[in-house]
This record gives sequence, C-alpha cells and structure tokens, in this order.
Amino acid sequence: MRLPVELIERIEIIKNSTAEFPSGAGGTINLIMRDVPTAKTGTFRLGIINTEDAWGARVGGVYGAREGENGVLWMGFANSRPLRGERTTTTQRFAAGVRNDWDIETDRESGREFSLHLAPRFTRDLGAGTRLTISPFLMFNDRDRVTDTQRQTYTNPLAGIGLTGDGREREREQTQRLNGRFSAEWKQRQTGAGEASAKLSLQSENERRANLLDTFNTSGVLQNSTRTRNTSDGLEFSLTAKRSLPLAATHLATLGLEARHKEVEDRKRQTVNGTASALGAQASADTQEQLFALWAQDEWQLAERHLLTPGLRLQNTLSQVTDALNTTVENDHLAWLPSLHYLWQFNPSWNIRSSVALTDKPPGVRDLSPVIVTTTGTNSLSNPDRAGNASLAPERTTTLQLGVEHFLPQKRGSAGLNLFYRQIDDRVMRASKLEAGRYVERPINVGQAHETSLVADFKTKLAAFPALPLRGNASTSRLTQEDTVLSPRQDSPRHSGNLGFDYEHAPWKLTVGGNLSLSSRITRDINNSVQQTQRARQQLDLYATHKLDRKLSVRLTIDNVTRTEQGHDTIDQTGGSVEADRSRGVRNVFLSLEGKL
Repeated sequence: MRLPVELIERIEIIKNSTAEFPSGAGGTINLIMRDVPTAKTGTFRLGIINTEDAWGARVGGVYGAREGENGVLWMGFANSRPLRGERTTTTQRFAAGVRNDWDIETDRESGREFSLHLAPRFTRDLGAGTRLTISPFLMFNDRDRVTDTQRQTYTNPLAGIGLTGDGREREREQTQRLNGRFSAEWKQRQTGAGEASAKLSLQSENERRANLLDTFNTSGVLQNSTRTRNTSDGLEFSLTAKRSLPLAATHLATLGLEARHKEVEDRKRQTVNGTASALGAQASADTQEQLFALWAQDEWQLAERHLLTPGLRLQNTLSQVTDALNTTVENDHLAWLPSLHYLWQFNPSWNIRSSVALTDKPPGVRDLSPVIVTTTGTNSLSNPDRAGNASLAPERTTTLQLGVEHFLPQKRGSAGLNLFYRQIDDRVMRASKLEAGRYVERPINVGQAHETSLVADFKTKLAAFPALPLRGNASTSRLTQEDTVLSPRQDSPRHSGNLGFDYEHAPWKLTVGGNLSLSSRITRDINNSVQQTQRARQQLDLYATHKLDRKLSVRLTIDNVTRTEQGHDTIDQTGGSVEADRSRGVRNVFLSLEGKL
C-alpha cells in the first residue's frame, strides 16, 4: 500500500512461526503504527520528486497531543508521482532447430499516480491500567497510465536482417482504489497480573479499473479496439483477543482468539469493436474467506538462562468461490499448528536459539478468483495476465531453525547467523500457460519441496569510527522440488545481500548514508516445458540530510542511482522459443524540507 514511513513507529521481524504469528518460509514482518505521544509533538514534510525528467510532489505531517485522559494523533500524507518506464521484449521462435520468427516489442509507459493516506488515532485512558484506542484509516489511490507498444519483426529471421515495423498498440489504464478501515482496541495492563486486549476491525476495499486497448496495423490503421472493465468490492470483519497471565514464578501463559470473515465480488466486462465478449465463467467471481483460530503458548523459564516456549494453534479456514456460471468450489480446512522455541542465553554476549514449527497457508480470495486481470503492455511469458485457481489447496510447511546471536561490548552492535530447513507440502507456485491466445499466470500446487537456507545479519559501530554505523545481511538458499505437475527440477541457488551505512559529520550538521542491495540470478519453471531465469539485480540508494537549525532540515534521497536494468530470460525447453525481457532502470530523486513543530 506504499505506506509513508512517518506512519510507522517500528518494524518487528519474527524469523519463524509462533502460535500467535503463523508464517510461511519468509517469516513475519509486523508494522507497528505510531501511537499517541505523551507530550505535544508535530512533524511535517514538503517534497518534490523527479523521475526521468518528470516531476511530482509530496506533502504531509504528523501532529499529536495529550490532555489528561485523552490523546489524539493526526497523520496525513498526499503524494503525486509520475509513472515512467520502458520495457523491451525480444522473442525468437524455432521449428526443427531453425529460427523462423524474430520479433521485437518495446513498451513505453507514462502517466501519473496520486495517493492520499489519512490515519488519525484517538485514545482514552479508562483507569486501572485500561486504554481504549480508536483508529480510522483511509487510503485513496488514483492512477492514469498510458502504454505505447511498438512492434518490429525481421523479414529474414534466420539471418536476422530486414528489421521492419509490424504495427503498434496503445493502452490506457485508469485505476482507482479506495481502502477504509475502522478499528477499536481495548487494552488492560495490571502489574503482576498480565495483560488483556481485544481489537475489532471493519475494512472495505474497492477497486475500479478500466482499460482501453487500440491495435493498429503497419499502416497505422485502427484494427481493433478492446475495452475492459474490472471491478472489485470487498468487505472484511475481524476480531482478535488475547490474555496473558503469569503462572507461578517461571511461566507466562497467553491465550488468544482470532476470527475473520471476508467477502469479495469481482466483475469483468469486455467489448471488442463495440461488441460484448462472451467471458464465460471468468466474467464474475463471488468469494468468501473465513478464519477462526484459538491459540495458546507458554513462556517457561526452565532456568536462569534457559527459556522454552511451546505453542499450539488450532485454525479452521473456509474458502469459497462462485463463478459466473454459478459453479461453486469450496475449500474447508482444519489445521493443528504446533511450535516449540528454545533460547539459551549462554552469557551476556551470546544467545543460542532453536525452534521447530508447523505452518499452514490457505489460499486467499485472489488466489481462488477465476476473473482474469489483463496485464499492461505486451502480453508474454514474462508479462502474463493473472488469475486465480479455484481448486488451490493450502501449502503446509515444517520448519527447523538453529541460530546464534552475538552482542558486541559497549552496545556497539550485534551479529546473527540462522540456519533453516523447510519441508513444504503442496507447494504453491505460479505457472503461465496460453489461454485463448494469451498467457495467463495462475497459482498451482506442485507437490513437495525441501529448502535449506542460511541467513546472516549484523549492525555495528566501529570503535575507530563511531560516527560510521554499518549494517548488512546476506542469505543463500537452495530448494529441491519433487513435482507432481512439473518435471522434477531444482531451483538454482538464491543468493542476496545488503550493505548499508550512515555517516554523521557534526561540524557540517550533515548526515549521509546509503544501501547497496544485490541478488543473484534465479531460475524457475513456469510450466512443464518452459524455464525462466531472472537476471542478477543490484541497486544503490543514497541519501543526505543537512540540519538547517534545531527543528528544520533538508533531505535529498536518490533511489536506484545507477538506473540498473532488470529482466528475465525465458526458454522453451522443447526448443520452440526464446524470450528476452528487459526493463530500463528508473532513477527517483526526492528533495524534501522536514521540520518539527
């Protein structure tokens, strides 16, 4: 949802599943929103954005105050940014090993996106350690994007000569999204008696997307005009509650409850040259998603330096989708999800962790919906349309973890190393196939997989350079898949890393920093005959902040300094085609004036 960073208080990362926060292979990231401050405070930001010689702006701020038992926090941001991009797809086709077709298609994207975030919070202290928090939230997004596609082909594809025009397309996409949420949270804390809380939320999600695709021949004459309109309306209700209670001197027991009900209506209409298209089953989808879970865990202090946390989650999920032909598919799933975590605080400088957990990932409503969402630009194996799969089964993962943490003296930083082994049953992957002449990507279950990964991270302040904090992480993983749908293959090893720094030069009131991220090439199957390789990626982001006075500063941020290109190479293993997809890197420059009230 592109949340402004000012709305976030902190980020919590949970590397393995717990009874309260079940997760898949990637762990859980919790975004903790800002709370009402204890004293009057306020910040603002005014900025301009430059993307490929196009301009945008951003404005917003945060203001909070507390008077007696009542507190309020106002947060709001508006953002207008340009959309720019260029993508080239080169496709070569073969028959009996001889190249008989060679096409080049170039997409140029332009447009603008406007977004608005409003997120106030209201609190009232009710006495006896009890607080009520009311949190409305509104997000509006309006995007208008035009994609021009130029097609070329070689008249002699075997020799690669005679490049000539082969028509063009122009697509205009207009999308509006409106998300609103209202939540109320009651929380009570009592010294020595634990904590109790309950949160009730009601959320609405609405999207309107209109596409106009005009196709022209080599002479520039309009051949076809296709209008597509997708609408989506969703409503979700959720309730969470938990109670923690100290038991004796060595146990902290926590019980929790979660309930959620979500309904989404997807509709699609399409006309070609003014004539309505027969969309069949995928013209509409009415989906329902329900979840009810009870969970419990105990933080058991076995000894002074040994903590054991067993947990159990009982979870029932129901997913149901009814298409335009009134065919209903239902997935009702009950799961028992145990977890066990162990912490050994070997000494003040070293921690050793281990855990085992079973997690369950039921399909979401978007994974089930048969409505096909048309892609923007050239439809290809690397840029397919997207739809769901009504028969998708839940993915089930068993994870073993062993980790070690080291804390440097004088609070100069820390380092960690974690080893994970995962067995994944009914693994879900996204596969692309031709449907009615267009490539469509749908999630499918492909059997069992085994993954081994190693993750290292650190943050430190060097004793010789205390003004230069460093941070970084690196990971490597290998996944072996025992497919029941695709042929058994092994994903290429995945390597990634990040290295960041911050440097403060006090005499100049200047702070500079940056982050370099790297990821290796990744090869995967996208159907039983086609393999796709994502090219290696690297990105450099930099920033500089200068304090004008105690309350005012100016900040310059440059994302993707080197405008690194991204792309995929897609190969039909039967020798039928080779596709190379390249997207030009886009540099974003953001200059802002930031202040405190």
